Amino acid sequence: MNQLSFWDYAVMGAYMIGVLALGLFFSGRQKSLREYFLASGSLPWWAISISLYATMLSPLSFLGICGWVFMKDSRWAVGAAVVGIGTTILAAVIWVPLWGRLQMMSIYEYLEKRFHPGLRAFGAALFPISMLFWVGNGLVAAAMAFKAVTGVPLEYCVIGTVLLGTVYTMLGGSRAVIWTDVAQAAVFFFAFVVIDVLLLQYFGWQPTKIYNIASSVISEETGYPKTKMFSAEFSLAVEATIWAIIFSNIIDALMFGSSQVRVQRLLAAGSRRNMYKSLFGYIGVSSLFIGLTVSAAWGFVAYYEQNTAAKAMIDHPDQVMPNYVASQVPVFVRGLIMAGLLAAVMSTFDSALISMSSITVNDFYRRYLVRQRSEKHYVSSSRLITFAWGAVVLAFALWQLGHRDSPVLERVGKLNLLVLPPMGTFFVLGVFTKRCNTMGVLIGALASVAMALAFSGFPGLMKPWVDPRDFAINWIWLNGLCTATGFLMGYLASLLFRPPAADKLQGLTMWTKLD
Repeated sequence: MNQLSFWDYAVMGAYMIGVLALGLFFSGRQKSLREYFLASGSLPWWAISISLYATMLSPLSFLGICGWVFMKDSRWAVGAAVVGIGTTILAAVIWVPLWGRLQMMSIYEYLEKRFHPGLRAFGAALFPISMLFWVGNGLVAAAMAFKAVTGVPLEYCVIGTVLLGTVYTMLGGSRAVIWTDVAQAAVFFFAFVVIDVLLLQYFGWQPTKIYNIASSVISEETGYPKTKMFSAEFSLAVEATIWAIIFSNIIDALMFGSSQVRVQRLLAAGSRRNMYKSLFGYIGVSSLFIGLTVSAAWGFVAYYEQNTAAKAMIDHPDQVMPNYVASQVPVFVRGLIMAGLLAAVMSTFDSALISMSSITVNDFYRRYLVRQRSEKHYVSSSRLITFAWGAVVLAFALWQLGHRDSPVLERVGKLNLLVLPPMGTFFVLGVFTKRCNTMGVLIGALASVAMALAFSGFPGLMKPWVDPRDFAINWIWLNGLCTATGFLMGYLASLLFRPPAADKLQGLTMWTKLD
């Protein structure tokens, strides 16, 4: 397999210098926590749209979508994108009015106002765990790709990526992160345009030829052609059916406002009008990217079907793109595509890092440890805490290097079953009901975790309590079912305890407004 040339490394080096320069450019401007974490709510909506997608993209999608289609079929990628248009609008209708009204730097402050200070601390403690699962595995996927084309050991790839992302995030705060995300989005969009063009060129500029070849390949895992986009069978054991996708996307829309990463982006847009614009812009950006990635995935299926020797070199689905780039893409262009992958991992890593720092400072450090200090002190502390979280992410990613047997999207999905349903339970029951109380939602959250452990276990540490041969629930279904269990049990358990006082709910639910 070809290695990167001097010019490829030069392109990647120029990219790394560029993002560091952005961090340096914005460093020193942060005079307050609102500026450091929310860019003072002054950024344009279109930049927020791009940053939102760049953040959610990550190597999990940059590499994972092509790997998923190559290994399985197109139902999850296409179905989730189409259904996601409607559920993103639903999320905007539900959450923008609330967060536009409350304007909190940490969304977990809401849990204290709505329920109890202890629940705020619990929710805030769960958030960094979910970020570790997400960004740690993204780093692993990126490292595997870099190793495929450079030969550099996985550990060195992870360490280098974490150091670069930590430095510019620590220096420039949210303003640097969001503008860097915009630049990075341009890089990874360009990468997929180049790949699509190269694959089209290989097949004589005949997209129908690519589609026909890919359609003739039947997935050994799902039994469908690789180009299959929708299926309507109803079975909890079957992943990526249209019913599973609709169910999980509706749950995701209900939980949208329980993500500090997403809300922190929206608050940087300032007004509610700009928040709405940001989410509608996000729909356009995500639709464009899915179109580029799915067409590239079909091209990879067709290419490897005609090049069986190259196909035999793929030992993991997430290596589909890197192997092609290393062997088929011209010098210099190859460096641009790898810079796109670096952009994908950086856009996720920096967003996770700044959000983890925000939660730590606002929900723990300033709340319990060091009170009533100057804004300058808290900004300086935020930089140190950002650096510390970078080290923690690095340690987790290095551990995950030993647990990469399944596709990265599936691995992260199973890990997040343990943390996302409880967080969703807290916020959804808090916002949608007036009857739910602290003990009730806590019981609901624990019920969702128990269901996740029963049917999915803890990947890498603990097997499921229920034997999959006796009762199988696919992980895509399981995400929504665990969350729905939390909602139901939380509401029912709340009926056993005293309801919250009506005057303490003002402005905190969909049914109550601020006086």
